[in-house]
Amino acid sequence: MKTAGYIKVKLSILLCCLYFLFNSCSGPEPASKITDISDLKAEISIYQKLTDENDNSISVVLRDKNGKMFGNDSVSIWVNGKKAEYKIVQQLYYNKNHLYHTEKIAPEHSQYDLQIQLANGKKFFLGSVPSLKLSSARNIIYEEENSLNKDFSIHWSGLQDVNMLYLSKSVKIETKEKNNIETFMQQPGDTIRIGPAGTYSLKKEKFSKPGETLDILGFEFTAEKTGTVNPKLLKGSSIVISGSHDEHANFK
Repeated sequence: MKTAGYIKVKLSILLCCLYFLFNSCSGPEPASKITDISDLKAEISIYQKLTDENDNSISVVLRDKNGKMFGNDSVSIWVNGKKAEYKIVQQLYYNKNHLYHTEKIAPEHSQYDLQIQLANGKKFFLGSVPSLKLSSARNIIYEEENSLNKDFSIHWSGLQDVNMLYLSKSVKIETKEKNNIETFMQQPGDTIRIGPAGTYSLKKEKFSKPGETLDILGFEFTAEKTGTVNPKLLKGSSIVISGSHDEHANFK
């Protein structure tokens, strides 16, 4: 009985492994089976520099009804009239990413418009999103070198479309070893919803806690917008555009 139970467990593990292997290796639906945009889910991401709207990167991931990535040379996507490149990117083990990608697309009428043509020749509106308004990092005022003995403040203005501030920090870890080797660790900080102008302050009492001392404070002023996708796409489809000003301050 014990042996039979052991064999049953081993068989279950083997079946699970075979199931995973089959799903990892099997590809997406053939292009001929995708006959309408309602057969697809689209995840569209655009990164645009906040100092140059023409410096951007656009990626589109399509998924079939089973949630598997879909892509094919016979299916085309255009961004403002420029055809995106279809790519298959090999990941770890048996996974492959299917995506459409293009860069340096000039917005038209302050907007990115995407269209798709399926293998059967049908064309559809895929999605659209406004471009991000430009701003300058010179409008972010702070001291780059700071003392651990006084409060720290950041002031900003004129950061059009910026709506989030992400903070991160590098801390120096105190160790009992006396070998003069310094240890540092990256840690997440606060996420704050902000407007185009404002102030962020950090009290000196927050710089350190037992066993660690603030070394670098990073702050990412991020603009992010969501756009409109074809309502016939599968649930969960989205289009997002983002860009940021990345800054940091040192503490001693």
